[in-house]
Amino acid sequence: MVGRIVRQYQLVEKLGAGGMGEVYKARDTHLNRAVAIKVLIPGTSADEELRRRFLQEAQAASALNHPNIITIYDIFTDDDIQFMVSEYVDGKTLLELIATGSLSVPLAIEYAIQMADALSAAHSAGTIHRDIKPANVMVTTGGLVKVLDFGLAKFSYGLGENTGTTATVINAPLTVHGAIMGTVNYMSPEQAEGKTITTRSDIFSFGAVLYEMLTGRSAFRGSSTLSTLSALLRDDVQPLIELAPGVPYELEAIVTRCLKKSPDERFQSMREVYAALVPFKRGYDSGIFNEGKTIRTMAPPPPAAPRASKLGIGAAIAVLAIGAAAGGYWWVTHSQSAPPTQSPKRAVVATPAGTLTNDSIVEMAQAKIEPDVIIGQIRAAKTNFNLSTPEIIRLSKAGVPSEVLEAMRDPHAAPAPAATPVMLADGSPIQLVLTSTVPDDAQPGDVLRFRVAEDVVAGGLVAIAKGAVATGSIVDGARKKLLIIRGKMTFRLDRVEAVDGQTVPVRATPERHRDGSSKRTLSTEGGKPEPAGAEYTGYVDGTTTVMVKK
Repeated sequence: MVGRIVRQYQLVEKLGAGGMGEVYKARDTHLNRAVAIKVLIPGTSADEELRRRFLQEAQAASALNHPNIITIYDIFTDDDIQFMVSEYVDGKTLLELIATGSLSVPLAIEYAIQMADALSAAHSAGTIHRDIKPANVMVTTGGLVKVLDFGLAKFSYGLGENTGTTATVINAPLTVHGAIMGTVNYMSPEQAEGKTITTRSDIFSFGAVLYEMLTGRSAFRGSSTLSTLSALLRDDVQPLIELAPGVPYELEAIVTRCLKKSPDERFQSMREVYAALVPFKRGYDSGIFNEGKTIRTMAPPPPAAPRASKLGIGAAIAVLAIGAAAGGYWWVTHSQSAPPTQSPKRAVVATPAGTLTNDSIVEMAQAKIEPDVIIGQIRAAKTNFNLSTPEIIRLSKAGVPSEVLEAMRDPHAAPAPAATPVMLADGSPIQLVLTSTVPDDAQPGDVLRFRVAEDVVAGGLVAIAKGAVATGSIVDGARKKLLIIRGKMTFRLDRVEAVDGQTVPVRATPERHRDGSSKRTLSTEGGKPEPAGAEYTGYVDGTTTVMVKK
């Protein structure tokens, strides 16, 4: 075909081939510009279904006027061969870019935003792509993203499911009628099961592509098509933190939500995805997120209804009480405390005795008044403060120092050694190492032990120290082989020890499954037991307060 002139187009170079077409770079001799021409594979032009799909691709893309969607110029038949003429994109596919390894966070987020905008426009026009994958996304030399290949597109306003494909087609299980259409590694679970497809299917595929951009590997993969489908339908993806520690938690949360098995648990529109990515990019560009280990020490966004750990609150109250008692002993043995001093950095107007309130303490703390000055006013006022558990938490979050809280409890107590309450947010990651080999005959309930591999930092302070002990247990034990299938062993995490001695609840997955469980598959291969030293990631289960001594 190279060198052939079809109408005003001269084919100059073959660029590639797909499931139903070959793509050539050509020169438009009338307008003197480069174009791309897809040619329906010779010998298949007589197939009416392929011809109809070829036309559908042209109609779907040409109906979408968007800078991040390939522009279709023309479609015609010459010598009984169909040709589709589109803009020529000088660049590489994401598949080519990822082949050399994962992309940097700035590049991945830049490409993802453009893809999300393009798919949002397609969905708004009633078109579902159904084959989002790295090979169908081009990036120009200038960084402009182009979404290609609408050959599997479905029009939500009329066209039903079609047979035939430009990508992988796999016969569905016997319980599903029809065929699975799309590329296995990137299709949504409902697409794999042959169920009704909505725009949320593209959101899942988008999440799989973003996951691969950030990690350099497919979100779902297996040794065969069947094992890949099994992983897609059953398994959670390996947490991003284990493959790309430099990815901020907030970005991982976006990817995780896109990859939810249930469409109802994903973002409900691509516009929502776009609305989540854009502010993240602004924050990243402004330096709020810094690549490296410090990213994972930042508290992730709190859930809609954060849960306060009763153990954490109890520990905070206990530490404050102990501090007050120690301060009382110091007062008795040292006659009296030193007179209150005023910070040379800020003039303070004395508060009339008896008029101090919790709110006025908060105001002084937020005004950066030195703690010893606030304590002096507390001693002079002799106020009975409200120190209920909710108030202790509120005052701590408002920035009231721990020594001031102790003085509020006992105005005559000297400051005890400083202990600061810090919040471990729900979902905060913890790097764990298995301390002993898991036997291949492990049964449900068998205890697993881990040690913490890296300090867990919150508010700039170590809340869970390296070397701390974590425990878990087997959920699904060893199973006998049935034909060639062997059940996978799963486990859950229970708790880890914090620096103040309390046990912090942890789970094995970034979020709980729909049924409330948080089990995860052990990374055994070939039926071999998991060896000591295997690395996993745990996640704080519920917001927890830890008292940390400075």
